[in-house]
Amino acid sequence: MYSAVMLKGMKKVAKKRQSTKSRIVKAAWNLFYKNGYDNTTVEEIINASKTSKGTFYHYFKGKEALLNTLSNLFDQKYEELSNVIDPDLSAYDKLLFLNHELFYMIETSVDIHLLAYLYSSQLITKDKKSLSDKKRFYFRWVTEIIQEGLDNKEFAPNSTAEELMNIYAMYERALLYDWSLFKGKFSLTKYSDRLLPHVLDNFKTGI
Repeated sequence: MYSAVMLKGMKKVAKKRQSTKSRIVKAAWNLFYKNGYDNTTVEEIINASKTSKGTFYHYFKGKEALLNTLSNLFDQKYEELSNVIDPDLSAYDKLLFLNHELFYMIETSVDIHLLAYLYSSQLITKDKKSLSDKKRFYFRWVTEIIQEGLDNKEFAPNSTAEELMNIYAMYERALLYDWSLFKGKFSLTKYSDRLLPHVLDNFKTGI
């Protein structure tokens, strides 16, 4: 049995490790966006994340391994938003807010070519498909928000939270795919701001 002090210490270590990894991921994707993937070196990522070579290779085998961390970057954004979102917003408005903020982050800081690469690789990879991993913070938190909408009778009760979550996630994936397909010729954020309310209106009336 672990003592309370030992458990507290273990949690601190785990949090520090996650913070270090998150810092590397965020620094890498910022550099990929600014300089392009091919023009970004591991050394630049190490310097930007203020880590060491040993620390970098503790988490990643190389630069290529970072291509599969985009879902981590998305979840980092959601965790940041969980600390600032107005808890008094309706479930409907919370979903609008989260989608707007995430898509704005993607549109302004993620290399669209790498996004397209990630989506195509998810179709053929034999490894775990990171974007559809239901253990992600994204799935857990948004499902909670949808369940809140169901409990408050804001959303029609003829669908479960899991079913509505699948539709919401499918909508986001579809729009990201389309944006990548057309090489960013339209504003991802503005287009979603117009379309998502129509999807959520169906949550209210019933699917």
